[in-house]
Amino acid sequence: MNPAAIGVDIGGGKIVTGRVEPDGTVAEQSRLVTPRADSDALVNAVVRMVSALGPGLPVGVGVAALVTDDGELRYGPNLGVERVHLRQLLEARLSVPVSVHNDATAALWGEARAGAATGIDCVLLLTLGTGVGGAVLDHGRFVLGAGFGGELGHIVVAEGGRSCRCGSVGCLEAYASGTAIGVRAYELAATKPLPPVLKDVPGGFDEIDVSRAAADGDPFSVEVVREAGRWLGVGLTSLVNAFDPELVVVGGGVTDAVGHIMIPEATEVMTSRLIGAALRRPPRVVRAALGDDAGMIGAALLAPDREASIDDTVGPRRVRTHARLDPEESEGAP
Repeated sequence: MNPAAIGVDIGGGKIVTGRVEPDGTVAEQSRLVTPRADSDALVNAVVRMVSALGPGLPVGVGVAALVTDDGELRYGPNLGVERVHLRQLLEARLSVPVSVHNDATAALWGEARAGAATGIDCVLLLTLGTGVGGAVLDHGRFVLGAGFGGELGHIVVAEGGRSCRCGSVGCLEAYASGTAIGVRAYELAATKPLPPVLKDVPGGFDEIDVSRAAADGDPFSVEVVREAGRWLGVGLTSLVNAFDPELVVVGGGVTDAVGHIMIPEATEVMTSRLIGAALRRPPRVVRAALGDDAGMIGAALLAPDREASIDDTVGPRRVRTHARLDPEESEGAP
């Protein structure tokens, strides 16, 4: 078994690749703006980035999309592509084994193996970036339903609310993502004066500018981010009621920037609104220990032959839907 693997995290804003050791340590990494609405450019970018990290290593990919068991990117609204046979294309170009997973599933595996959720049986993870990704681990197994489960960012929190890139309205993603923070800031700008830190941005501000301003204490931006945090709490209320995790992990680029503002707001809302709130212990809500690298690290740890707790004979579906945290439990699994 090779001592390392290459992890790839494909998000709506950026692609992150890294050479990852078995303990989750990142030896080398690179970043690139994600080519959108162009599947050929997307595949070419991944091939170039992986090739630069060293030939011969297995590759694990986490992608912000619905992913089939055989590694097809079926639908990625924040990428602008659909029906891309990502595993087949990458294996043909790279001549190494490749596995492809939803990015939040990969991030949760990273946190479970080398981050904030180590040793925890029941974990819910949300990633806040261009969109909102999600994954659930229940007693060491991913909860994916018939295959596409875990799209927690698309639970509806506001019927008839804001439009979401997925084509629906009122999704959590439309209220608690980086994109949502930018949209809400422009909405408020119609009724409140913009602070100079946003007003003076050449070409107009975006969600990154708002997050940076909030992190620096700008009151207008802090209000926007706190509101996003409260919506996150609304979504967490339903998710915790449904799954009752021991731990909630919140990761992604938005969390890295303004998690210290959003998470307390979300925790307060969730804690007060849970069913039987006064008679139960709510789950802890923590930031991802691996930060925005969780998806890349988790993808590498899920690369073919990387995960020691997975029987080598069971194949990619077993890894995706029934990956156990306890190595002894998976021995001899059908």
